[in-house]
Amino acid sequence: MNIELIKKKTIDFLKKHHKKSWKRRTIFKNLMLETEHYKAFKTGLYELELDGKLHKAAKNLYQFEKVIKAVTGVLAVTTKGFGFVELEDGSEVFIPLSKMNTAINGDTVSVEITKIIEGRNPEGQILDVIARNKTEFVGTFTMDRFGSWVIPEDKYFTKHLTIPHEFLHEAKDGQIVVVELLKWEAPQYSPVGKIIEILGDVGDSELEYKKLIREYDLPYEWTDKALQQAKNYSQDDIAKETNRRVDLRNLVCFTIDPKTAKDFDDAVSVEKVGNGWRLGVHIADVSHYVTPGSPIDIGARKRGTSIYFVGSVLHMLPNDLSETFCSLKPKVDRLAMTCMMDISLEGSVTGYEIFPSTINSNQRFTYEDVQSILNGDLSHGFSETLLEMNNLRKMLFKIRMGEGSIDLDLPESEIILADDGFPIAIHPSDRLESHRLVEEFMLLANQTVADFFMKHSSEQKKIGLYRIHEEPSREKVTRLSDILTKLEIKRGLKYPVKPSEYQEVIELSKNSQFRHFIEKVALTSMSKAFYSTRQIGHFGLAFKHYTHFTSPIRRYPDLIVHRILKSLLKTENWVIPKEEDLEKTAKHCSAREIIATKVERNHLKYKQLQWLSHHVGEEFTGVISGILPIGFFVELSESLVEGLVHMKSLTDDWYEHREDEYAFVGRRTGQSYRMGDQVNIRVASVQPSQGFADFELLKSEKDIKIKTHPRTKRKYYGSKRT
Repeated sequence: MNIELIKKKTIDFLKKHHKKSWKRRTIFKNLMLETEHYKAFKTGLYELELDGKLHKAAKNLYQFEKVIKAVTGVLAVTTKGFGFVELEDGSEVFIPLSKMNTAINGDTVSVEITKIIEGRNPEGQILDVIARNKTEFVGTFTMDRFGSWVIPEDKYFTKHLTIPHEFLHEAKDGQIVVVELLKWEAPQYSPVGKIIEILGDVGDSELEYKKLIREYDLPYEWTDKALQQAKNYSQDDIAKETNRRVDLRNLVCFTIDPKTAKDFDDAVSVEKVGNGWRLGVHIADVSHYVTPGSPIDIGARKRGTSIYFVGSVLHMLPNDLSETFCSLKPKVDRLAMTCMMDISLEGSVTGYEIFPSTINSNQRFTYEDVQSILNGDLSHGFSETLLEMNNLRKMLFKIRMGEGSIDLDLPESEIILADDGFPIAIHPSDRLESHRLVEEFMLLANQTVADFFMKHSSEQKKIGLYRIHEEPSREKVTRLSDILTKLEIKRGLKYPVKPSEYQEVIELSKNSQFRHFIEKVALTSMSKAFYSTRQIGHFGLAFKHYTHFTSPIRRYPDLIVHRILKSLLKTENWVIPKEEDLEKTAKHCSAREIIATKVERNHLKYKQLQWLSHHVGEEFTGVISGILPIGFFVELSESLVEGLVHMKSLTDDWYEHREDEYAFVGRRTGQSYRMGDQVNIRVASVQPSQGFADFELLKSEKDIKIKTHPRTKRKYYGSKRT
């Protein structure tokens, strides 16, 4: 029989039964061919497989591979090399490593779906790259007698880029550079690039800062038009504008910020009145300077938020605005948006007004200044006002806790830098009463503005941009409950959970050695807050309505909130954007916030490890903060720096990874290492540029359970006998 006819009969049979994989001999039997045709049948199967007309599911198992027309989506690559393409309808197509073509993480690609498996994502192959997500990468330049290339630091792009001689840009071997991808013709060839910038040599104090800016494509330069717009403002503009506003320049108010703060976007005032208090929260009126569609506005929206590095900041606004005219500096007139709230003696808001104002801050306080007054130093002229503020703060805090709000008290690393930018000391930051004072007033103002938006909204027309926080998922609540059980915290959690139940857990753990660990796990179990036009409340704060109004110098959503307020108050002729346009802005700002958080954490971790690199061989105490199959992470108690204890370094026993118990347990000794346990370690090695540190566990004999061998009756611990 003709081999082409055999191939046709084979395809017809597999098409008819495409939902199932078939053994080779079973297919042959169903085709009812003569035994003498078996060799031609095997050849036909092989040719069909090469042509992509059928799929070999396993050894001698075949299935018809139905080819579906190409679809378009965005590729997300995993660290293992394979990826998923997210289509417009939200579904995903699995892409094996061998079918990635020349696509890179984040690219918009054309995909051919090659296999559909019931209950799983369809499988496909990338046909073409429609649009590159990015073409510039940070990497290490290498040059030797075989050529020149750049090894990217992007963990999702592992190909080395060949650099032709004419594109070297005078780079030297070992330098960190920015390389532009010029072409990549096929996956079997190396991509070709050119060096466009030399960031510096390994060890430069500013290198990590520069790398993060380029790696995350952070906007760091302003257009000439934006800079000129910022320079056009003067103190005279404030004087002219004051006539159109409520004049609060005689009101006693002050800013309270960290010692290192350079921009001050909120001031507070409190007046004791007969039936309670009048609380004023006065926020820098950035919207007066940054108008919709202006050059600064375009740049600010692109940034979405300021990014706080250790020792420096990448502002959302040009410095001429953020540190000068928008900043509520003491003893000078400044434009503000004021939320003035009347609060009863019982702590409830009985009325409020929101309006543009002009203020003149009486004092620039640091948190430490205010704390000394709260601790009893009454020598300052405004001490009586600050003590009254703290009385109000205590009442507001008590009410908020009573309504179920979650109050986490996680310490953060405070890093002291030398003049050359090298970290010389790290210690956990203190959360002072003065911090809580400012926080409580800002929370109330944000709530009040959200309430104002709700009163102006209807079913037909929803107005406002909100900060929302969804309740945690069932899986995360279950995991948190399991961890609490293992730590013997007697407070089970069931889904759906209330914020007050989270707070109960935190209260129960306050006297526990695992306190900060439990708070961190509780925080991780909750959803991420984000911006939206949907008003569903804030789970963590237990607020029905919440927005961000208080930081327009550093958050673009707050600037949008100010513009909406002015439109509703009819103090400006701005048109409130349509709901769909506001939602696009909300999604963009949420995405920029995620990027900013990653950058800040990466830079903080780098500085922590840079400090730790000068303490190799030293011993510290820490808490087990994470469990992996290869070992466990330990967070050092004094510096909050994290490192990994590899299982291979524990030689006294064979340790089993018990995932459901969040622990490693020794088979013979019964010695266990669990999440939250306190341990002593020695710093073995640190690689700041790679982002990790290796720790060695310090273990004394008294920590090991001594057992008696059942046959020899000799005592032993682990593999060592006594």
